[in-house]
Order: sequence, then structure tokens, then C-alpha cells
Amino acid sequence: MTSTTSTRTEDFTAALNLPASPETVSALFTSAAGVSRWWGPTEGDGAVGGTLVTSFGEHGVNAMRVLEAGPTRVVWESIAPDGTTPTGHTQEWLGTTMEFDIVATDTGTELRFRHAGLTPQLECWDDCFAGWTYFMASIEAFARTGTGTPFGV
Repeated sequence: MTSTTSTRTEDFTAALNLPASPETVSALFTSAAGVSRWWGPTEGDGAVGGTLVTSFGEHGVNAMRVLEAGPTRVVWESIAPDGTTPTGHTQEWLGTTMEFDIVATDTGTELRFRHAGLTPQLECWDDCFAGWTYFMASIEAFARTGTGTPFGV
């Protein structure tokens, strides 16, 4: 008899084939206006070194320090700035990174998303998995129709 053990250590990842140009897709992650179109009302600076703060109403905010903001790769680090009320999962997200790789294809763009550090061991995994799945669909809706489904809409 053999036994197998699952470590369940994989980061959350998603890959989307989007009918939009790489420039259009990149713009969703490099400005507060872009992030607001798919995630939620966002303020701040999407340039490298800037901070983007997305509001989830009574649930608090997610804040991200922008580590990379290029046309083919955007990377954010989850932070908890003073003076904000973080969402309930922020403690588990601190120090994790959200990576958006943007690859041109014959039909538009492939978006490869990885939330490095968001793994099934975290208490928020089920809620965060459902949330990211919803917001990946919001990105896809925006690419297809010009309108996403961000929080608060």
C-alpha cells in the first residue's frame, strides 16, 4: 500500500486569453483608473515606487506598492499603510506579490496572473480564491465588452 501526501503549496494562478491589445491590458494594472475598471475604486500612483489603494467599502482596503510597471510585466507587493483600514485578509497577504505578465498573441493578449504567497495553507484561501476568480472574470469582461465588474458596481 502506498500513501501520497499533498502539500498544497501552489500559489494562486490564472491565465486569460483576452481579445484586447497588450497596451489595453497593461493599462488595467498601471494606473488607479485602470485598476478601478476591474477590481474596485482605486486611488494612488501606478508607477514604480507608487502605492495603489483599492477600497472594498466596509470591508476595508487593499494597498499595493508598485514594484514593476512595465508594458509586459506589472508586480505589486501587498502592504498595510498607516491611516488605512485593511481588509480582513491583509495580514495574510502582507509581503505577498501579485504578478501580471502580459504577452501579445495572434488574437490579442495572454494575461498570466500569479499571486505569489497566496497558497491553500492560508486561512483566506477559499475566500481569496473565489475573489480572484471573480476579478479575473471582471478583467475578461472588460477586455470583451469595455466594462468590468469591479467591487461596488
